[in-house]
This record gives sequence, C-alpha cells and structure tokens, in this order.
Amino acid sequence: MVQEYGLFIGGKWRKSEGKRFETRNPATGEVLATFPNATVEEMGEAVRTAKAAFEKWRKTPAPRRGELLLEAARIFRRKKEDLARIVTTEMGKVIAEGRGDVQEVIDFYEYAAGEGRRMFGETVPSELPNKMCLTVRQPVGPVG
Repeated sequence: MVQEYGLFIGGKWRKSEGKRFETRNPATGEVLATFPNATVEEMGEAVRTAKAAFEKWRKTPAPRRGELLLEAARIFRRKKEDLARIVTTEMGKVIAEGRGDVQEVIDFYEYAAGEGRRMFGETVPSELPNKMCLTVRQPVGPVG
C-alpha cells in the first residue's frame, strides 16, 4: 500500500491543497509514497509557525538545546536500521551506505549538541580607548 503523507506544520500533520508527487523505488519502479507540494499559503504558514517556535527556542539555554539535540540523536540511533532501509529503498543505495547516511545524521546531532556547551563569546580590542568589544553567539532563526 502506498503511504500518503501530509504537511507537518506547527507540530501537527495536515492535508495540503497542493498537488502531490511520488517517490519510487529506483530498483523496481514501485511507488513508495506520495507527498504534497505545499501551496504558497501553506509555505507562508509554515514559515510563520517556524518563526514563532524559534522565539521559544532562542530563549532556551544553550545547554538545554544541546540536551534536546542529543535526544534527537538517540531517537535516530534507536531507529537506525529502519531509517537505513528507507534510505536504501528510496535512493537505491546498498544497505551499508544507507546505514552510513543515518550514522552521519547521528554524528551531526551529537556534534551540534556538544556545541551547545561551547557557545562562548569572544572579547576583542576596540578602537576606542578603555573599551573592549564582546561578541555573543545567538541563534538567527529559521532557514530553508
């Protein structure tokens, strides 16, 4: 049976008014799933929702953000074999390469989680006498 996906906006799945596209197993040509092409309005809603969520995220202390990224890495690790099979089926890769792709995601999340504890600013000399400049790293917001 072909899986039909919707849009995930604001933490909820919803149907789209847009056209749909298929993903196929390149080895067999079998349709695996269909996905929506979001409309301009749906994309606008997704961006607005992401910006609103970002305001909460940026106020979350960096070490806590790191903990959340580590939890994401744990979830990927727990589901690694299932995800590797999906990658293999959708991309036509051998299973070892699919596992490697999923491991890269896990490694990246673990690395990014550690960076949450290294969110140091930098102090540099100023052109003004008796002044120092301080840089502070802060999240900049949704990107796509």
